[in-house]
Amino acid sequence: MDDQHSKPSLPVPVTNTKQQAWFTNERLNLLLALCAIVISAASFYATYLQASAAERQVKAATWPWLEVISGNFNDQEKVAEIALKITNSGSGPAIIKYVQYFHNDQSYVDIFSLIKDCCFDVYAYEKQLLELQEKSPKINFFEQFGWLFTSESQNRLLAAGTSISLLNFKRTSFNDTQWQTVDKQRFKISTSICYCSLLEQCYISDGRGTVSEVEHCALND
Repeated sequence: MDDQHSKPSLPVPVTNTKQQAWFTNERLNLLLALCAIVISAASFYATYLQASAAERQVKAATWPWLEVISGNFNDQEKVAEIALKITNSGSGPAIIKYVQYFHNDQSYVDIFSLIKDCCFDVYAYEKQLLELQEKSPKINFFEQFGWLFTSESQNRLLAAGTSISLLNFKRTSFNDTQWQTVDKQRFKISTSICYCSLLEQCYISDGRGTVSEVEHCALND
């Protein structure tokens, strides 16, 4: 006789013994996406390296290098002549923004003011020559007596391998004292040249081999 109070039996859960595959479509898509990101990053880095190398090549091909050369003898004319000039020894043209001179802790942008302070009164010398020139206009007293010839250097384009004369002063029997004074003092004169390349990269040179890159050319008082 069945027991009316017996508990009904519970269903036994069925265990799925089949192991789920690890390499699913979702994981495959994720792996492919990660590979695409890595390849894109590597391609971007390679492009960056190529662009950086190309930029350095262009910069090197257009890089100006300015130096100041000083001498006291004109080898072509075989005469004693003080010369001060800027030479572009670089591979590209330079746009000279300004030239600044220094002597005894004083700065100058006008070379005549520099000569007046360091060597002799160039303005009084010019006045005397002008007076002589007016009395005898057929004689070139500036050439005969020896004058300080200069050229404008501000905002000048200087091609590679060319020069700009800052000062030329020939020695004569009339200006021997002044000439010797300038010749001695020229070694105490230093320069600061600010210039830019055609790519608008700017530099400051002391004219003796030290060049520093700057954002722009600003003249210091």
